Amino acid sequence: IFERKEGGLSVTQEGKLLIDTARREVIMEANLRQELDDMKNEKSGVLRVGLSVNRAAMFLPVILPEWRKMYPKVQLRVNTRSGNGFEKQVAEGKLDFAFVMDAAEVAPSVRKELTYEPLFVYRLLLAVPPEHPLAKTTGGIFDWRLRPPVDLNLVKDDPFITNNHEPRFARWLNAVYEAYDFYPNSAVVINGSSQFNLVQSGIGCALLQDTIAFAQKRGVFFRLDKGDFETTLCMIRRKDSYVSQSMNAFMELVRENICIGTWNKI
Repeated sequence: IFERKEGGLSVTQEGKLLIDTARREVIMEANLRQELDDMKNEKSGVLRVGLSVNRAAMFLPVILPEWRKMYPKVQLRVNTRSGNGFEKQVAEGKLDFAFVMDAAEVAPSVRKELTYEPLFVYRLLLAVPPEHPLAKTTGGIFDWRLRPPVDLNLVKDDPFITNNHEPRFARWLNAVYEAYDFYPNSAVVINGSSQFNLVQSGIGCALLQDTIAFAQKRGVFFRLDKGDFETTLCMIRRKDSYVSQSMNAFMELVRENICIGTWNKI
């Protein structure tokens, strides 16, 4: 199964085959158990979902009240460690499904195991403090879609609040920086869920997802004049996974709320 190579142990081709076969057997057993529970109409068990911290704060307060009414005995386990790669965890059967950005470098061997369902497109916006000179040009109008986009270099000398997100988000930000030949004057590096509050406190500017602006319904945001820098949120699961009743209900609630625009209303 293992061979010593370059001072360490590595898995042989035979070992990889054994591991892959064992993993498929575990997934088949889990699928069978869920299907039998559904046939017996047993509304119990565990549902494992991967959600980033920001996405969990958006989705769960809306989805859970209704979902819990339908499945009060199903335990929901939410994994927010998106930096570990939700795609790999879903492919290995460690998560039932997850929500991911489509702008990700995923190994072909992992991607081929998954089905991707696009949910909605989201964009990056420039967020500035309430007392910033740019804020005074808005006329007190919150909706950034009602005013012209701006050049990111208008804030090149301002303190900038940057994010220590996983690599896929860093690539998204870097695409914006490269388009403007922009070098952020980093004042604070922090997780995304706290960036908005620091901007509001006047610490500096930041690039934030428009979903944060929709959720907060306050602050000062601007579109960028070199494009929307879009990415798509996708719901993923294994192609061969059994979709339990509780899992299907959760996914349907997400779809319904996207259709009515729950997360992109002002």
